[in-house]
Amino acid sequence: MVVRMSVLAVAVSVALTVSAGAEEQRVGRWAVDAEHCGYGGDTHQTAPLTVTPATLKWAAESCTIGKMYKADRALYIEGRCSNSAGLMTKHPITLAIKGERLAVTWNGEHTEMQRCQ
Repeated sequence: MVVRMSVLAVAVSVALTVSAGAEEQRVGRWAVDAEHCGYGGDTHQTAPLTVTPATLKWAAESCTIGKMYKADRALYIEGRCSNSAGLMTKHPITLAIKGERLAVTWNGEHTEMQRCQ
């Protein structure tokens, strides 16, 4: 019984570490190309995306992470967002690692980004 509990504890620990590592891979600043890493643009094509463990900021929207689940290599997020005018919305956000790039689907709009240095 003690061996089973130890094996279970190790399995849970590994699963939590893998899950946390997947989230941390996405944390950081991302842009469609290096030219847009420092620019605070107002569209999704020009603004960098900033991802923290609890928030996302892209263009004029700032979001907190509501419900979230992981499937394959993607995080599926319910974004609780507000824009510069103060309008509050909820919409789906997906963050998926594709090699060195981050595939982002933000309220139906798909973009691939690279990590900013």
